[in-house]
Amino acid sequence: MVYTTDGTTPTTTSALYSSPLAMMSGGTVQAACWLPDGQLGILASKAFAGLLPIGWKVVSVDSQETAGARNSAANAIDNNSSTFWHTRWNNDLVLPHYITVDMGTAHRIAGFTYLPRQDGNPNGTVESYCFETSTDGANWTTDVASGTFANIRNNPSLQEVPFAPVNARFFRFTALREINANGWTSAAEISVLSAGGSGD
Repeated sequence: MVYTTDGTTPTTTSALYSSPLAMMSGGTVQAACWLPDGQLGILASKAFAGLLPIGWKVVSVDSQETAGARNSAANAIDNNSSTFWHTRWNNDLVLPHYITVDMGTAHRIAGFTYLPRQDGNPNGTVESYCFETSTDGANWTTDVASGTFANIRNNPSLQEVPFAPVNARFFRFTALREINANGWTSAAEISVLSAGGSGD
């Protein structure tokens, strides 16, 4: 198997896959099998959005379902799309709901990503949001991003929201409205997009 991460199409001289790739800031991997006849097989491509949540932790959340810890807020930053954060099923049924994350170190970021739960159940899928950042966890920039995820009811796929680059160690994602109007919030993954440069 040969692969590239720079946007070019793999060739027989591209890097050979031998161990897991560290896509710390996201990106796209293109790969192809090197066949016995010296030709390359079908090209496959996979995009990874957002920084890897290494060293991240949830520092506050207004609601999380704790029955069996299966819907804890930590699931929103565990780099596992099959798990998800869900607010309490029978309580806290009034929005907004929020989650605040400490990334451990400062990063230069230029957007965020939201992945709805991927189990086919739409409960808690966020439609309208606001996103805030902080360098110290105390003073917040509140006008970073806000808006609506267009057509997320019919297309519950990864949402990417770009914004002007900022330095941040903390971020807060707040659900203002969800598609079923039942007061819940859920998220399989929430991450940020690297802007590169200092602090990242």
